[in-house]
Amino acid sequence: MINPVYRGRIIFIGLVVMFALPAIMAKTVLSQHWYQSGVTNQGELIEPFTTFDSLGLDNPFQQKQWQLGYVIPSDCDYFCQQQIYLLGQSYIALGKYQERVKPVLISIPQSDSAASGQANYAHMTANDGFSQVVDQYEFVIVDPLGQLVMRYPKVDSEAELVSQSKGLLADLRKLLKLSRVG
Repeated sequence: MINPVYRGRIIFIGLVVMFALPAIMAKTVLSQHWYQSGVTNQGELIEPFTTFDSLGLDNPFQQKQWQLGYVIPSDCDYFCQQQIYLLGQSYIALGKYQERVKPVLISIPQSDSAASGQANYAHMTANDGFSQVVDQYEFVIVDPLGQLVMRYPKVDSEAELVSQSKGLLADLRKLLKLSRVG
């Protein structure tokens, strides 16, 4: 039979271990970077918080619609034409969400002016401040409040471009489903 004094101490130590051990294990897992958080978005979130207003730009679609934009490069080659084509295909693939989104071609000072007139999309002119946040050949998602939400960096091959387009579409659908604006 165990002495009552020792029995109380054993119960106390057991309770301390039972409640402290999970916290210690969690701290160890996080500090050793053994945990990989689950990220479902395909694009890169634009941080810090950036809006058209903060960049000194006027957004004609603000308070109206989400925008799916493509930044036209200085030389709109075959790859650029493919991206413009996929911009339109992504817009068509939105289905019931189409009315909430506006496909936009964004020109920066270095952009090829001939490319913006080829497609029947809305056009927007941006400044150098915008091109420091979103570069040439990149897609960008903008919310109805004018905040730049996600960007999709330039890819190198057509296979990656198709994969990126699918990821962009999935992200945009998710944003539209969860959003109450626009």
